[in-house]
Amino acid sequence: MNESETEIIESTLRWMTEFVELPHPIFSDLPICPFAKKARLANQILFKIERFSALTELHGDSTIIKSIHEFYNSELEIMVVINPEKTAITAPQTKELIAQLNNHISELGLLAFHVHPEEDFNIDGLHTRRMPYPGFTVQVNSKLKPASDSLEKTEYYKNWTAEQLKYFGIPRN
Repeated sequence: MNESETEIIESTLRWMTEFVELPHPIFSDLPICPFAKKARLANQILFKIERFSALTELHGDSTIIKSIHEFYNSELEIMVVINPEKTAITAPQTKELIAQLNNHISELGLLAFHVHPEEDFNIDGLHTRRMPYPGFTVQVNSKLKPASDSLEKTEYYKNWTAEQLKYFGIPRN
């Protein structure tokens, strides 16, 4: 039996409120994403249920690209795209698809981050990207930098490896 779109979004919201938004000692008692709760409470998140796989083509007429343009033309801060098919794509395939997607959306000043129930990415053993469903978030790059810069003034990144920091463009020149 397939879950309804409402149930899928509710499951994702539970993951956000019960994990992503909670303070954690690995992040110096800041939430995993210190900005998620504010965006959620301000209704600044666009949730989209989209089926995709490793074979998904990213072109101007694709559903994903159309959804991204809808987000781009809105005043919202974050778009969360959730694949309702948990086994439609593996974690490495999701990462590769999002790398391709970032090549398409960088010209819009947007950046996507992949999530997957089996994602290996972790900070000091804490798997921060294991959303209940495969998916990705899209955010405005110009808003990410000041947010990240504000976290650099805290102990938020103290448990990140040099490789992880470099992947996220930290430190900045």
